[in-house]
Amino acid sequence: MKTRIAILLLAFGVLLTTTALASEPVPASKAVSKSVATYIGNNLDYPEFAIVDKFQGDVVLSLLIEDDGSFDVIQANCIDKYMKNHIVTAIEEMQSDAHALYAGQQVNLKIKFDLLLY
Repeated sequence: MKTRIAILLLAFGVLLTTTALASEPVPASKAVSKSVATYIGNNLDYPEFAIVDKFQGDVVLSLLIEDDGSFDVIQANCIDKYMKNHIVTAIEEMQSDAHALYAGQQVNLKIKFDLLLY
């Protein structure tokens, strides 16, 4: 009898653990992704140090929309670590009340920095 109870408790514990760890962010729709990309693009300036260093390139990001409309950068990739750190910091300081409706959704972005565009 004790063995059966132990097996049931073990199975219940495994079920609870897998359920708790299974919550992943929901990928954002194309409309939400485009809205976030437009918002970030309009509020993000080309960093002065990147202009002086003549940096051109891309920053690829994966971010999560928080309950208050702010953004939490989950992953970022760029060939220049200073540019990556600057962009991550700048985006995490942004807050958009309009995007708070989409809390919990994950957005993947590619931000292009091209000196010819400025």
